[in-house]
Parts: sequence; structure tokens; C-alpha cells
Amino acid sequence: MGIHHISHGSTTLESILAIDIGTSSLKAAFIGLDFKQKAFTREMYSADTNIAHQWEAALLQGIQRLFEACPFAKPIAVCISANGPSLVPVGVDGEVGESLLWYDRRTVTIEGEKSFFLPHAAFFARDCSEQYERTRFLFSAQEWLSFKMGAEPVTVLPQSGYAEYYWNDEQCALFGVDRAKLPPFVGMGEIIGAVSKEAARRYGLTQGVPIVGAGPDFIMALIGVGAIETGVVCDRAGTSEGINICTDHETAVRAVGLRVLPHIKDGLWNIGGVIPRSGALFDDFLKKNSQKGDYSEILRGIMADEQGEGFSTLETMARDVKAVLKTFEQNGLSIKEMRVSGGQGKSRLWNQMKADRTGCILVIPEIVDGELAGDAALTFTALGQTRTIEEAVSRLFRIKEIFHPSTE
Repeated sequence: MGIHHISHGSTTLESILAIDIGTSSLKAAFIGLDFKQKAFTREMYSADTNIAHQWEAALLQGIQRLFEACPFAKPIAVCISANGPSLVPVGVDGEVGESLLWYDRRTVTIEGEKSFFLPHAAFFARDCSEQYERTRFLFSAQEWLSFKMGAEPVTVLPQSGYAEYYWNDEQCALFGVDRAKLPPFVGMGEIIGAVSKEAARRYGLTQGVPIVGAGPDFIMALIGVGAIETGVVCDRAGTSEGINICTDHETAVRAVGLRVLPHIKDGLWNIGGVIPRSGALFDDFLKKNSQKGDYSEILRGIMADEQGEGFSTLETMARDVKAVLKTFEQNGLSIKEMRVSGGQGKSRLWNQMKADRTGCILVIPEIVDGELAGDAALTFTALGQTRTIEEAVSRLFRIKEIFHPSTE
């Protein structure tokens, strides 16, 4: 059944519908043409073989909640980002197969190859051959959901330098993957289609609204917090965590023990340290101890018991961050301040503890989910609301709060 919202006279609030598919939840927001977030929702799901269908169900529920919170909203564009590298096989008949997720260890590796996606695709071709033969496209997560809403079958490339981290003809031949099953590349920030009649009915949107192509979540978070200039650092802290700094070529080529990838601008690079299980450690503790309720109250209780398991979990999370910062320092990159993106940034108690334990200043944006702000920045630029992504970021990024390490 589709979603319906009632228009009260001529009162409407034009906005961007920004969506991000995370490891454990889908986040969505209406961001108005004044560059401020008007409504936000987070919809949880569990990882299993039908997770692609859960993403769609979460989107349906999420859009409904957004309209409940902001009934006069009128989305004028949609932009979807997601974690990766993940792949969703879709058959010629539209059947969706078992997704291959970024943390899935079912891969085929070839030493020296840089592709993030082909190891997953090669496993699928080798071990799920019948389904592979029936597959028309292998989509990234965000491109599959965009396709379901009416976009063309495409793969959004952050910039040309990322091609070897996705795929090319030579790599596909090496991995034994049919490149025709991989949707063609388009540039990030391009309009890749429009909301279809069926999607408009299903989601309560306007048919024909443009869909803008977004990059992977870490790229979108960098854009969203403004880490697109040399020296600016993003701490993307959710279920997993990544600390990324925008830097020049000379610094990038010397980096050891860190992940080095092109940035969205030619000549700039992204150096990152990854903590695969960061917020997930805390979530595991909560589940193990059946702790539910107000997040702030739970944290307050945990922090009052410094001998408890919960406090020890937080200490482990902080140590992991400090260890990554140490690796940056060993590479000549002393990080004193980070702009936070993600769910962890919404806890004042944790932000202060993290600043204290790491000795690093934490800057919390008004739109703390940087992926959504990044989606909006691309979309404002694609629609001509801003001339450049940099201009959009300068209007979207506002500081909500700053946490300094305690001097006691």
C-alpha cells in the first residue's frame, strides 16, 4: 500500500530526500532549501540473506515517518548513498538474489588487484553459478535502491581515479566476471533517472522527481562534514568507524599502515584508518545485557560504574580510536581535531569521554549524519541551487557543539 500525505492549501516545504543505507540501519532526512535538516529517521534491520528487501522496507517505513514529522514536505529530488563494497544481484525477471555484503568473507582474492567489488562478484560467479547466469545486473546497494525508485541501471564512480578500485575490462577477465553484468559508470552527482509512477505511488513521492547519483558512504560523509580541503579530518563513527584526512599526493604516497584512496578532487587523496567494529562493540554489550531505553540514561549508568563491563567496552572503543590516531602520527599526520559524522556523535557523554581519552577535539555538526549532508550537497549542486559542491558544503556545515579534552 502506498504512502499518502495531505497538502494543506498551498503550504509546502520543498526539500531534498537524502537516504543512506548503513550496516545496521537506514537513515533518511528531509533537508530544506535553506540547507537545514527538517526531519530525520533511523530504521533498524538485521543482516541476513534478504537484506536488500529489508532496505526497501526500511525506506518505506522511513519515508512514512518523515512525512509524519514534516507533513508539508515536498521532496524535489532524491539521493541515496550506502556502505560498500556490497553487491545486489538482480535477474532478468527482476528477482533479487542473496546480497554480497562488504563484510562478507565469501570472496576470491587475486594478489595485487585493487578492486573492492570483483572479489565478491568472482565468488558469486564461481560458487553460485546458476544464479549468476540468471543475473542481469550486479548493483551496488545504493544503485539498486535508486533503480527500484526509477533510476537507470548505473554505477556511480566518485571520480575517474576510482575506476581501478571498482573494475575494468582487464580486471573482469582476470576475475572471470562478465563486465556486462556490471552497470556502466556515471559520474557522482549526475541525475541518473526520475521517480517512476510505481515508486511515486508506493512511497508517496511525486512522479518525475530527479534521482541524483551518490558515492559510497565514506565519500559522502567526507563531503558532508567538509573534509574536502587539505588537512580537514572526518571521524565517521557508527557501527564501524573510519578516520579520514584529506591530504596531498606527496603525503599520501608515503603513508604506511593506512588506507590510501583518491579524493573527490583530482590531486587530493584520502588517507584513512578503519575500525571495523566500533559502535558494534557497544551494541553487542547492550544486547548481551538486555539494556534498552533512553540512550543517555544507559550511558550515564555505565559511566558511573568504572569497574563494569560497559565502561570497559567504552574504554576499548576509545583505545581503538587512539591507536588509529597513533598510526597517523607515525606517518607525520598529527590529528588534533576531528569533525564527527554518524550515530556516535549524537551522545554528549560519549563525545566528551572520547575527547578525554584520545586527546582530540571533536566537532559535532548540526547535521551529524554526514552521509545525508553529503547527499544533499550533491543534489543542491545537481539542481543548480549551488554552483559547486564546495558552496553547498559551506552552507550545510554548521557547528552544533565542540568537545575539548578535559584539562583535569
